[in-house]
Order: sequence, then structure tokens, then C-alpha cells
Amino acid sequence: MTIGLGGTMLIIIHGWSDGASSFKSLARKLTSPGPDRLYSSEIRHLRLADYISLDDEIGYDDLVEAMQRAWIKEELPTAPRSVDVIIHSTGGLVVRHWLTNYFKPRTSPIKRLLMLAPANFGSPLAHTGRSLIGRAVKGWKGTRLFETGTKILKGLEIASPYSWSLAEKDIFAEEQYYGPGRILCTVLVGNIGYNGISALANKPGTDGTVRVSTANLNATKLDLDFTLAQESVAITGRRDHGSTAFGIADQEDHSSIAAKDGGPHRRSIWKLIREALKVEDSDFSKWQDTLTKHNQEVTQKAERRRGTHHDSYQNTVIRVIDNQGSSVQDYVIEFFVNDDSGRRNRHRTRLLQENVVANVHAWCDDASYRSFLVNCTELSKILDKESDDLNISITASPDIMNRPVGYRTYTDEDISTLCLDQNALRDLFKPNRTLLITMKIKRYQKDNVFQFKSIN
Repeated sequence: MTIGLGGTMLIIIHGWSDGASSFKSLARKLTSPGPDRLYSSEIRHLRLADYISLDDEIGYDDLVEAMQRAWIKEELPTAPRSVDVIIHSTGGLVVRHWLTNYFKPRTSPIKRLLMLAPANFGSPLAHTGRSLIGRAVKGWKGTRLFETGTKILKGLEIASPYSWSLAEKDIFAEEQYYGPGRILCTVLVGNIGYNGISALANKPGTDGTVRVSTANLNATKLDLDFTLAQESVAITGRRDHGSTAFGIADQEDHSSIAAKDGGPHRRSIWKLIREALKVEDSDFSKWQDTLTKHNQEVTQKAERRRGTHHDSYQNTVIRVIDNQGSSVQDYVIEFFVNDDSGRRNRHRTRLLQENVVANVHAWCDDASYRSFLVNCTELSKILDKESDDLNISITASPDIMNRPVGYRTYTDEDISTLCLDQNALRDLFKPNRTLLITMKIKRYQKDNVFQFKSIN
């Protein structure tokens, strides 16, 4: 949907299995007379611009190429920072891919980008979209019977290489796409699940569809080198991105935050939306600080509610490779407290496994990519002494003892352990964000894999 308003144009981009018509309510509230109005009610252009998201043959490359062609055909603004954009859900991946394909950070036509419940680092529901339920419920809406957009869903899946690669192109790139003088990006995401039968989709730390942590575009990326045998694990290649504004919309779900189903339910959310679409370069840093304070207040209230849904989580995505650069598909990441000896340490290690690592999901086509949903609220309770360390180790298969090639990870003497003291722990495990970790381990070959023999 596009709304041209004198010298300002606002473009609204929907998500997977949705359509532009779903956002008429949002457009009306932003443009009609009333307390929520942000733009003039004199609309010069109003277009419903749908994209196909339920065809199994369509991928993100197809979408962004078609988006660029449609953009040029409709003569939408192409001058730097000449248009504002609102996206919902998967629309965030589409617009970010489009930007990195066709524009440099200094030439982007977007000035303000408001992301409502974006799936920047995936959705825990994406892999269920290809299930029997997904095909029965969503498949009827596709251009082909029972199709749900397999290629799009694979990119939308938690821990997908697609979302990792996209992050490397925009938020971890040498030249920044976001921040004052570039794209002023604000992410807003709800923190409650759905009601009624749709509550089947609810997962801890989500708005019913996306995780609070995977919506946030501010993220960190680093490498862990476990190839140094008994030497300490090397932490290298760290990149931190914090150039976008991030806010948690308390008591809103994935639909209500986008003005669907009668939402947003709280007038304070409309204020956040309006501020995000008015912010200027000079006050963007202050806007970030305002949302950070807002999030602290929301989190304090939410964590007092019953159950773990409102706890604060980190989406920790781990990719394991060997020193040859090959993916390691079969591995286990082990978290333990101190040396895991003694009653207290062993009990807390058990609590880590049961209460802190809330979910582990391996990407469908490459199990070397896995998401570990870490409950930061519980983590701070379990490691409650300043002297407590969190240790992280890895065990991988095949084991060199039983195969001609493999890894040495099964005993403490085989591979080093990453030891995090309280300062490092607070630095690496932060609530409501994504941490991308590449772990590297050493692959070994027995002598009989290749031999030279003399002829007698």
C-alpha cells in the first residue's frame, strides 16, 4: 500500500500470507482526522500493492526483483531519503533484501523505516507452515492448491542461513545502512500471544508469531575458535550493531500492533508509531534512549506476570564449522556451571538445561545452523553469585576414535571450554536480541587415510 501525501510518501509492505487490504485500517488511522493522525488526510495516491507469498516456486530474489520493477514502473521516489516505509512481519526481510540489492547506504530512498513485528531473524512458526496444518489452512490462499511458499518459509525459519546472510549485508556491513544520515529505523514488537484457538501458535517470548528477540535488528556477531586444543577459546571477529531504535509494545500481539483485530489496544503504542514516523536525524539518539527506558519499564512489569511467556530471552544462533570450512551437522552444545562438580553446581547445571535453554531449533536443510533460545531472566537467577562462571563446550560426531576422520571432542582433554565470568556473561547474553556465533572445531584424519608404501 502506498500513500502519497504532498511532498511525503508512505509505503506499507505486508508479510507472509497477508495482503495490502489488511492495512487499510492502519492507513486510515494515520491519515484521517483524529488524535492518531500523522499525515494529511488529502491523499494524492492510494494503491494496494500485493506480492505473492504463498507460491512454492517464489523466493526472496524473485520478490525483490519484482519489487524493484514495480517501484520503477509506478514512478515511486528514488532520490535518497525521499520516502517513509512501514513493514509488517516478513515484509522486513523483503525490504532489507531489496535495499541491499539495489542501493548503497547513501543512495537508499528510505528515510524512515518503521518495522512492526518484523521477522528479522525468523519466526518459530515458519517451519510449521509447511506442515499438514500449514497446507490445510494457508495452502488454499496460494496461487496453486496447497502451496504455502516453501522458499520464503525456509528463509523465514529460525536460524536460517538466509537471515544470517542478510544481516551480514546490511547491519554488519562495513558501511552502515541505518542511523542518523541514513535510514532512521525503528522496530516495534508486541509481547503477548494470541487469544482463542490461535493461541496454539503461542510460544514463550513471542508476540504469537515472532520472538521479541528475533524482531530486534540490533544484534551482535562473533567467532569462537575451539581448534586450539587445551589453550583458551579465541573470541574473534566481533561486530556489534546498535544503530536502530527498538521498542516493546506491552500487551500487543503480532496482529494488533499493525492495527489489525482492533489494535493497537493501547494509545501509548500509537504515540510510539507516530514518534517513529516523525523522528529526525538530530533527535534519533534521544529516541533510542527513550525506547530503551520504555523497554526497561515494560520488562519489569512483564516479568512479574505469571509464567515464563514474558521472561526476557536471547535468540542465540550458532553455526558450527570445521577448520576445512565444512558444516558440522551432528553436535551438542553443553552449558554447565563452574566445574559441574558438587551438589550446588550440578543442580544449577540441571536448571540451566531445564529452564534456561528454553528451545533448540536446527534449520531444516542444514543442522549446523541452530537457534538456542536462552531465558536471560532465569539465567541471572541461577548464576546468582559473582563468582559463578558459565562454561560452554561442544561435542561433535563423527569421533576420530571410531572413524578414519572426525573430531576430538568427547573428553575434557580433547577440546577446550569457553569460560564466561559474570562480566562476560552479561556481555554475551543480553535480553531481547540476537547473537550470531560461528564455532570452529578441528577435523582430524588417521594416518591410514592416505599412505605412501614402498614396493618390496
